[in-house]
Amino acid sequence: MKYLIIDGYNAISKIKEFDVKKDISLEASRLSFIKALTDFRQRNREFNKIIVVFDGKGDGLGLSGETYEDIKVLFSNKDKDADKVIVDILKISSKDNITVSSDDNFIKNHTRAFGCEIMSIKELEDLIVLKEKSKGVKIKEDIQAKEMDEITEELKKHWGVA
Repeated sequence: MKYLIIDGYNAISKIKEFDVKKDISLEASRLSFIKALTDFRQRNREFNKIIVVFDGKGDGLGLSGETYEDIKVLFSNKDKDADKVIVDILKISSKDNITVSSDDNFIKNHTRAFGCEIMSIKELEDLIVLKEKSKGVKIKEDIQAKEMDEITEELKKHWGVA
């Protein structure tokens, strides 16, 4: 089996698409990130299992976790941060076929020490976020300002914001 372990908040803070959602709430940002991972997982089966580890604030003795489709989400407890949880996972796992995605030097150094692959957050972003690539298509420039205003007004009515 091939595993991808992701340093959750490290990824969210480095990928603009998810970082901007922190203005709404940390949960919105986290859920948007998890949704992108589930979409990626549906398109690409490169990894058999994806585990995302977030820092938690709970008083629990162990990890708390949730599963979203094929994505396992773990929250550390107050006595152990996500970085140490990831290192603990690496300690007890067979090291074959594990890739860790983080830009955190503590995690990167431990990942290398355990003989696992490291993936930068930029590489993760390129992997999971669908980027629209311009194919040289030009927008028709013959729509007049009046027509654009009419379309805008019609959309406002349709959406109930007029």
